[in-house]
Amino acid sequence: MNKTLLKVSTLFTIGILVIIALWVSKKEHKVPNVLPTISVVASSNISSGISSTSWVSKAIAVEELVVEADVIVRARVIEPPTTRIVQYELPVWDEQNNIVGTATSQMLFSDTVFEVLEIYLGKPSYKITVMQTGGFDPSISSDVEEIADDPLYKLGEEYILFLVDISGDHIHAPDRDLYRIVNPFGRYRIVNEKVVSYGQSDRSSALPTDIADLESQITQSVQERNK
Repeated sequence: MNKTLLKVSTLFTIGILVIIALWVSKKEHKVPNVLPTISVVASSNISSGISSTSWVSKAIAVEELVVEADVIVRARVIEPPTTRIVQYELPVWDEQNNIVGTATSQMLFSDTVFEVLEIYLGKPSYKITVMQTGGFDPSISSDVEEIADDPLYKLGEEYILFLVDISGDHIHAPDRDLYRIVNPFGRYRIVNEKVVSYGQSDRSSALPTDIADLESQITQSVQERNK
C-alpha cells in the first residue's frame, strides 16, 4: 500500500495556531493540550490521515496526571465520535508584514459520548462527552484526520481517562459540559484487565500495565492531592 506525505498549507498551520490561541475557557482560562504540526500522512487507498503532535502538558506518571486532571473516570464509549467544523478568520499579511485582509479557515473536532462506569476524581454525570482534535467530514476532505497519539475513539472501547473540564469554553462548549484528556498519557485503554497508555516516552516502561496497579496509583495520588 503506497502512502503519500501531504504537506498541509501554511494557512492551515496558522489556523491551528490561531484556534489554539482562541481555545481558552472564559471561566478557567485553560489552553488546549494539542499543538498539531503541519505533516499529514495519508493513504492513497484508504482515506485516512495521521497528524503528529506536540502536547502542552508534560505529565507522564499517574501522580503527575492526577495533579492536572479535574475528573478521572473509567468509562465506555456508547456513541461514536461526532465531527464538527470550527471556522475562524485568519489575518493575511503582505511581504512587509502588514495585515492586508482576512481569510476563513476551518478545523475538525470530534465529540464522543462515554458511559461513566467508575469515578476516581470529580463529580461528572453518568454520561460525559470528550472532545478530540480530528474527525471526518466529506465536505472538507475524503480523509479521516486523526492525531497520532490520540486517535478517534471507537464504539464499545473502555478506558480510564484523566480529563480536564472545559465546560463553558466559548468556542467548543459555551452552553454544555465537555472534557478533554490531559494528554495521551491520560488515556489508558482497557484490554482484558490490562491497560495501555497512548503516551510514548523513555519513561513509558514505568507506567502501570494492569487495572489493579493503575487504580491503586490513582487512589494513592488522589489521597495525596486532597491532603
